[in-house]
Amino acid sequence: MIDVDILHDLEKKVLLAIKELGEGITVNILKEKSGLSESDINRALEWLKEKGILKIEEDIKERFKLTEVGEKCAEKGMPEKRFLNAIKDKPLGFQEIQKKADLDKNEFNAAIGFLKKEDLIQISEGKISITSSGKKRLENPWREDDLLPMLKDWLYLAEIPLGLREALPFLEERGLVEQDETTIKTIYLTDEGKKILPKVKLEEKIDLLTPKIIVEKLWKGKTFRKYNISAPSPPIFLGKKQPYLKFVEGLKQKLISLGFQEMKGPLVELAFFNNDLLFMPQDHPAREIHDIYFIKRAGGDLKKYKSLLDKIEKVHEDGWETGSKGWRYPFDKRKSKDIILRSHTTAVSVKKLLSKDLKIPGKYFTIDRVYRPDVIDWKHLTEFDQLDGIILGDEMTFRELLGVLKMFAMEVGGVKKIKFVPGYFPFTEPSVELHVYMKGKGWIEIGGAGIFRPEVTLPLGIEVPVIAWGLGILRLFMTKHNINDMRQVFSTDLKWIREFRWKNANN
Repeated sequence: MIDVDILHDLEKKVLLAIKELGEGITVNILKEKSGLSESDINRALEWLKEKGILKIEEDIKERFKLTEVGEKCAEKGMPEKRFLNAIKDKPLGFQEIQKKADLDKNEFNAAIGFLKKEDLIQISEGKISITSSGKKRLENPWREDDLLPMLKDWLYLAEIPLGLREALPFLEERGLVEQDETTIKTIYLTDEGKKILPKVKLEEKIDLLTPKIIVEKLWKGKTFRKYNISAPSPPIFLGKKQPYLKFVEGLKQKLISLGFQEMKGPLVELAFFNNDLLFMPQDHPAREIHDIYFIKRAGGDLKKYKSLLDKIEKVHEDGWETGSKGWRYPFDKRKSKDIILRSHTTAVSVKKLLSKDLKIPGKYFTIDRVYRPDVIDWKHLTEFDQLDGIILGDEMTFRELLGVLKMFAMEVGGVKKIKFVPGYFPFTEPSVELHVYMKGKGWIEIGGAGIFRPEVTLPLGIEVPVIAWGLGILRLFMTKHNINDMRQVFSTDLKWIREFRWKNANN
């Protein structure tokens, strides 16, 4: 049997109220008789229920109450009744009726529609008169006159007379009555509760030891409430990192441990770095407004890169000294100054190839946000993170590139099935797309890769092969943790974040 001494004073007060009032009482009655607040009662009931002392039956009931408009009708009468009373002696014009019946515009419109439909009024030459049916209707009782005053406070459906219940749908449709559901809790003692109830009594005991009680020795001569150390404790949700952000941080650390150096670049970029240096022709569809966000302001400054801009102009027009024939179109230097939100982090890679601290051989990566106008669905967002990487050195080949992509797919994304699909990008040759198999979705593209073309590397002074890739790491996160919609990753669903389980604590 449960030791009565472990019960909190709130629990004892509730049990003593039940002892006085008997079983089968509701929370409302308990609140009225015990003097406790509803929150204190609910806490005590939950504690007693967990200890097996009480059982609580819940019954969901409909209840009804007047709206603000309904309260006005309860006071003055239904709009259609006031309307008919205004014209019962003689026909009146619209404004005269509205004024005499004290109807606002909405009440007037609702009443005239209802009365016309029921053939209780007729309109002729701008005036409204009552019909014989309307006069008879005025002589009969209005059921709403009986029902509306009853509903000034919440009333359960069972408390409304049967003859008046049929009016409720009409009143709800008119916006005069609102409905909701409430839960009625009825309290009963269990067998355990019946055993301990005779032993329950209120005593002055210390149940919370404070510094004041200790310092002033107020504990002397007092007894302490026993604690139930086997009682279940509430779940504690400790702060933790958002799962996707933790994944990104882990990926960065993994790349650094493999000898990669992190590179950074701005979110707002010039078309020169985002497109032109990557040998992307200025009439390429990926440079239009449906694929790039343009910043509405004057163009950027490229004076620092004048000599390089001249080279890139020749590369695009005739190939310059790369052995290529170029794209054979007149290059427009003004388009190079367009200010945009970068559409890929490859702009960061090409800037790194320009930097003075570039090491050959070398390995570099960046993980950062890119922006593309796109349809938002389970695998597309208008802004997302891209993992861009480059490795440059004399021994870099297409074989090494495929090995790097396979490593990302299997070790980072945790996928079992991958395939390489031939691809096309203006800045790499050969080019390849990495596809992985995702359960429930089939084959999805993770990103593209290739070896930078001479048209990209030679104007920058790079004479060794450079393998490069750009991967959507959000899709890698989805495949690793079997998430079927990337929008879930950025939701405010705390339950999902709290219950998220890592397949591999190291990633």
